[in-house]
Amino acid sequence: MTDFVVYGTPMSPFVRKVEVVLQEKGLPYDFESVNIMAKPDWFLAISPMGRIPVLRDRRIGSDGTAGTIPDSSAICAFLEADTPVPALYPKQPYALGRAIWLEEYADSEMAATIGFNLFRPILFPLMQGKPSDLDTARKTWREKMPRIFDYMERQCEGRHFLVNDVFTIADIAVASQMTNLELVAGLPDATRWPSLVAHTERMRGRLSFQTNLKICRQGLAGALPQPVRLDD
Repeated sequence: MTDFVVYGTPMSPFVRKVEVVLQEKGLPYDFESVNIMAKPDWFLAISPMGRIPVLRDRRIGSDGTAGTIPDSSAICAFLEADTPVPALYPKQPYALGRAIWLEEYADSEMAATIGFNLFRPILFPLMQGKPSDLDTARKTWREKMPRIFDYMERQCEGRHFLVNDVFTIADIAVASQMTNLELVAGLPDATRWPSLVAHTERMRGRLSFQTNLKICRQGLAGALPQPVRLDD
């Protein structure tokens, strides 16, 4: 039995963020799927906001709320403190602030726009046997995503990694959102946003990302075997 359990669904970018941190730190864990469309009472007891993921540290408790931490950012901060090597948060104060800011930008601005206005409109209807809401997805792709792509292009330009050219939580958080976008709609135009696309491709090439993305692609194979191209 491992020390840790992750509760959630692999398709969530927030679950992916936590899984990547666990993988990068070499920490074995068990995974328990949660039906996000009908969350069971036991899950709501350990995630009062009803969000995924939740991490359980069995060293502290194996039942109820004991040993549980909801929210991906809280989980990742805990894992960094619990297992500080390899470090995924910079030590220098300004670099730490930048890394946490980019994590927040990914978890809020990117997640809301991609998740609610692209990922869900494309995928959720298909899971119910209905056609995707491509009008919403295309409108979002044209009107909302370029501003996000532009901002992230500036952050990635001339850098291998986002903060001090060292792999950090910022890279993990941003790439977790971008790979969710890639799963359902592909990546943006590499001629317009070359640095962002290159960063996403580098991150998804890491073994820590590949483990999660392989499961996601297998899960999508029936409903969405290929991403929907929205710029046609």
